[in-house]
Amino acid sequence: MVEHKELKKANGDVFFEVRRTTDNSFISMNWVGIQSLETIVMGCNQVLTMLREKPCPRLLNSNRELIGPWEVAVNWLAYKWAPQAKSLGLRYYAHVLSPGIYGQRSFQSLYPALQSQLNIEVFEDEKKAEQWLLLNVA
Repeated sequence: MVEHKELKKANGDVFFEVRRTTDNSFISMNWVGIQSLETIVMGCNQVLTMLREKPCPRLLNSNRELIGPWEVAVNWLAYKWAPQAKSLGLRYYAHVLSPGIYGQRSFQSLYPALQSQLNIEVFEDEKKAEQWLLLNVA
């Protein structure tokens, strides 16, 4: 059975999906639509909860369905979330870029801080990101 969770905004729209593969080879998160600091904190805290329950060294972060910028969360992600995730055993971070320039620019702001904490690779395709994660056996 695949562990799967969706988080929804007050209007019922899904903004975040996360799932753990059945063999715990990686956790996959997917951002949907426009994000705020609040939604990013909620989604990333869900990942931390999953890491606490069952450590996993590999994470796929997909921005393929994300719309717009999310710079508002860069400092929180870099200095709060990433150190916690690392302390819970996360080592490999595969990032799938947003198709939009604003989401890509937001990631460019975060990348240097993540790169100093995790083994990170950037992709335009989720399948290639999964392949890279599976090559990195911790």
